[in-house]
Amino acid sequence: MRWENLYVSGVASWLPPLVSADEAVTVGLLEPERRKLRGIDSLAVASDAERDAPPRMAVRAAREALSRGGTDPADVALVLHASLWYQGIDMWPEASYVAHEAVGRQVPAFSIAQRCNGGMGGLELAASYLGAGPASGHAALITTADRFSGPRVDRWNTVDVTMYGDGASALVLSTRGGFARVLATVTSADNSLEILGRGDEPFRRHPQIPVPTVDLGQRTVDGARAAAYEDLPHRYIDLLVAARNRVLEDSDTAVEDIARAVIPVSRRGTGHELHDLLGVPDERTSWSFGRTTGHLGAGDQFAGLAELTETGAVGPGDRVLLFGGGAGYTCTAAVVEILGSTTV
Repeated sequence: MRWENLYVSGVASWLPPLVSADEAVTVGLLEPERRKLRGIDSLAVASDAERDAPPRMAVRAAREALSRGGTDPADVALVLHASLWYQGIDMWPEASYVAHEAVGRQVPAFSIAQRCNGGMGGLELAASYLGAGPASGHAALITTADRFSGPRVDRWNTVDVTMYGDGASALVLSTRGGFARVLATVTSADNSLEILGRGDEPFRRHPQIPVPTVDLGQRTVDGARAAAYEDLPHRYIDLLVAARNRVLEDSDTAVEDIARAVIPVSRRGTGHELHDLLGVPDERTSWSFGRTTGHLGAGDQFAGLAELTETGAVGPGDRVLLFGGGAGYTCTAAVVEILGSTTV
């Protein structure tokens, strides 16, 4: 979808201290071969259960993004919060907490649970909301936050293609200006792929007791076996390529014109990675940053864009591809054009 008068006014992340992959190998948390294959150097790891609860991390990132964009909280018409994992309290509306602490009492707030595509999916949903002309406010706040604590999640080994880092990110959309203009967004979907996140597990009346460690890698294997899709690899590839092609077309952008691509922190280790599929050289992706933080759940894209702005790696006229995907399966892509100074 092509957008007019839609801008990123502020973007920020909040990350806890890093723990090196080498240290994880030394203490037996990570196999040396897996560390080499995935190429991740460290993970952001939150240690304080109360202070670093995911919604609290999200509030820190949100306040910073609002401040950087000079956005008055009273001008925010919508708050969306995305996450993958436990937010600290059972059966609790965490998005309302983020909205109250970062913006105020009256703004509508909703949670998004579309796995790793939650942040990017929220960006397109918020853009559509602002495009409809809400009665009050000209801005929308999208936040992400997760803390992948044990014992239920083994951040180093729970999924085959990546390792999970903790942290939060936030992005503010505005119809009145910002440091970057949103040219286009696209979401493609293939709901037949949800089985890869479900595996062959039965539906239960309540969580398992005792609670097992989540093994997303095994679920994928079991789901692929149960589905028996002969064209399974093509379903993934077709979905990703469709999102890329459509967003480039809608934004009148050639792939050669992409100065930077912010993509999920993931490595298959087979020599054929996502950046190859997108047609963007690895050195122009966010990998060099992401390999230091790990996969931040739904927050890789906002945190990656924040890092580009903080380091001055992009400047006026540069076009940035934000590309996300999540189990279900959905893929959201956006092209933004940097308009002015991005120093903060």
